[in-house]
Order: sequence, then structure tokens, then C-alpha cells
Amino acid sequence: MSRKNRKPRFTLSQEEAERLITAVKNAVEDVFRMPAAGEHNAEFHVRADDGEKFTIAVYQGTKNAARHQISARITKLGIPLIRLCVNSGTHNNPDGTRISGTHWHVYKEGDDDLVAYPADLESDGFVDATIALLDKFNVIKRPVFQESLI
Repeated sequence: MSRKNRKPRFTLSQEEAERLITAVKNAVEDVFRMPAAGEHNAEFHVRADDGEKFTIAVYQGTKNAARHQISARITKLGIPLIRLCVNSGTHNNPDGTRISGTHWHVYKEGDDDLVAYPADLESDGFVDATIALLDKFNVIKRPVFQESLI
């Protein structure tokens, strides 16, 4: 199926998605090594006060290290709740609108995380963008971020 014709895959209600996004969360790990450019599968975990677990995935572009993506999903269901694409190419929304550059994807019932909204960040640095996502995802206790030595 082409990206243009993608259909929603998840059935999470908007009320539940908003509850999960705004819930107070704390990092499980004390330290997280930021991935090197092109390194895949870099993740850490956060837990809400009610025990719900979430995975934060962090990726930095291979060819362009200023291009990165940070996302948060429900760990057990894999449902994406929020994603930040920094210095990204143009995103085509299902309604035909196009969003260029840095943008957010926030879960919306019936659209999953397929719709992008412009993001206005104070800094597009890798750690700063990761912190911006954690702020929006209400993670109050964060791991210490270490730079990759790779």
C-alpha cells in the first residue's frame, strides 16, 4: 500500500490517547546513550504513575546528522502516540496538505499518527529535540543523556 493510501491501524479512543499522552511519566533507565548517526533500535523506557509502560525510540540520520526522529509508543500495544521529525523532508497529510521541515505527529483517533503539524523548536539539536518530545509527552523524570562515542 502506498503511503498516500495508508489507513489507520489502531482503535485507541481519542480520550484514552490524550489520557496516556498527558499522564505524568518517569524514566525507567537512569542513563541513556544517545545513538550515533545511523544507529538503529536505540530506545529507553518510561512509566506512568498508573504503571502503563512506554517506549521512547530515538534515531539520528545517517547522511544528515541534523535530521532525527524521536517517538513515543505504548510498549505492550506498539501504538504510536507522539513523534517529532526534525529537519525532515516534506510530509504529505491524508487530506493533501503538505508539511515541510520539522514537524510533530500526535495520535488522533481515526488517523493514528499519520497527520503532521509544524513544530517550532527553540533548538533542533539532537538532545534538545529529545527533551522537547519528553516535555510534550509529560516525562518529568528523565535519564541522563550521554553522547555516543561511536
